[in-house]
Amino acid sequence: MRRAIPPITEQTDDLKHRLQREHDGHKKPRLQMLYVLASGQAHTRQDVAQLLGVHRNTIGRWLARYASEGLDALLATYIPAGKPVSLAPAVLASIEQALHRAEGFASYEALRQWVRQTHGVELKAQHARHPGACALQGEAQGGPAESYQKSLRPFRCSRPPVRHTASG
Repeated sequence: MRRAIPPITEQTDDLKHRLQREHDGHKKPRLQMLYVLASGQAHTRQDVAQLLGVHRNTIGRWLARYASEGLDALLATYIPAGKPVSLAPAVLASIEQALHRAEGFASYEALRQWVRQTHGVELKAQHARHPGACALQGEAQGGPAESYQKSLRPFRCSRPPVRHTASG
């Protein structure tokens, strides 16, 4: 059974402008769906699905949400919280800055001691996965001789620093 496409209440020009400004990868195809329907480029769920490269049932769910709750509900996407970072952003930024200093650290243990003394925080192995602590994982890519030579160099990060903001 075919369901009727709900009436698109937004103006085509407004949808096009909003679509051009949108950068969220979850919202953009939803706006594009409304735009192609409002502009007459597609007339069925199947047409829209082929244009956007998604399943027609996905288009059906999006249209049902749009019809029942409106544009804001259609664009509201759920983002799971994930595991919270166990180090404060200020501590992470401090570690990153310390890793970019020319003298670096002699070892991972030296870095751990510095963090303990500076911030009163115990740095554990799982913190080494933070992107700002790239040197903690070791950057040697070559064979055993190159790895050994790199291990003799001071412990520091060769990538440019990432700026941390208060929002995370």
